[in-house]
Amino acid sequence: MDTKKSTYHLFYATSFLTLIVTIFAKDLVIYFKPPVIISLGILYLVNAEHRNFGVILSLILIIICEVLFLQDYLGNFELLHILFSCYYLLNIILLWKSLKVIKIQFKKVVTLQLIVSMLLIGYVLYTVAHLILPQVNDHVVVLIVLIFFFAVFIGVCYYIYLNSKTVVSYSLMVAASCFLIVNIVTALNRLYIYLEIFPVITTVLQICGQFFLIKFFIERHKLMPNNEEYF
Repeated sequence: MDTKKSTYHLFYATSFLTLIVTIFAKDLVIYFKPPVIISLGILYLVNAEHRNFGVILSLILIIICEVLFLQDYLGNFELLHILFSCYYLLNIILLWKSLKVIKIQFKKVVTLQLIVSMLLIGYVLYTVAHLILPQVNDHVVVLIVLIFFFAVFIGVCYYIYLNSKTVVSYSLMVAASCFLIVNIVTALNRLYIYLEIFPVITTVLQICGQFFLIKFFIERHKLMPNNEEYF
């Protein structure tokens, strides 16, 4: 069997097992999520033409975050938010190469599409933060720092998507959208209202988000700028 295809099969198998465990034995998820991330690391190393250690470091950070999150979310709240902030900052740095290809131009940053998107996202993040704030009054600073880096990450992803004419950027758009929903649902589920279906939703979207982000890093050498003007 082709080695590259095998890495995808490994990822699909570990993801499917994790989803099944999330539905039927959620207490065991802590043992199944790390192998999914490890399989993504293998997928990246085997399939990427130009490897970057920063991508592997970001996956290591996510494994640590997943374990801490599943062990004790509130007990590890401050450390978790510091690590997640580092994760998004690292991804912003990794995306800088793509931004240079797309080229940052003021007229493309100040566009109606990007401004409206970021205002809506900002409003949603503010509303969620306002809802959960009473539960985490002692950790306001780390929460604000995480929201800032996450918002910048989302903005960078959307900017690349809007200003690229290749389908590669669609992976980045999907990843950013998945992360946005996951962070909102997770915060609400853990600190505001608990629903049995939420862990299943977040697991599926976490896996999808990580996969499409890695897919983008594998294929980003195909990225091409779009010279079309946006109103």
